[in-house]
Amino acid sequence: MSSNSKYTKAQQVVIERVINSIPAEIVDSFNSEQRIAIEKSIVINSYNNNHCVDFRPTIGIGRWRYYVVFLLGKDRRKASRHQSSITTIIKVLLVTFGLCFMFISAVLTLYLIKSALGIDIFKHFSFGIWDYFKAHFLN
Repeated sequence: MSSNSKYTKAQQVVIERVINSIPAEIVDSFNSEQRIAIEKSIVINSYNNNHCVDFRPTIGIGRWRYYVVFLLGKDRRKASRHQSSITTIIKVLLVTFGLCFMFISAVLTLYLIKSALGIDIFKHFSFGIWDYFKAHFLN
């Protein structure tokens, strides 16, 4: 078990599991300063449970068990420049797609309202959207 009692029981279990996975002759070669540093590193890197939502259900199907993890919280990891540029590009694309979708939806809604009121901008010309809408949704 961990030499320091400043860790919670769950953290001590994680530390013990990692230390036990290291060969005994290597663990015996650690001095107390090295062991404390390793324990701190294990706790920092493997037991971070500061999530707003931490949902981890387990589903049993026959003899197999599957798990699903849904975590939601502030991202405290340091992202590399490459990762941050990719996420920025993805965010820009999603915002652009969302704005285009909202614009097209607004124009379509205004067009349907115009057509429902019987307003013709160009005589004897129609895109056929109002006829399609009437045929499929207003029956």
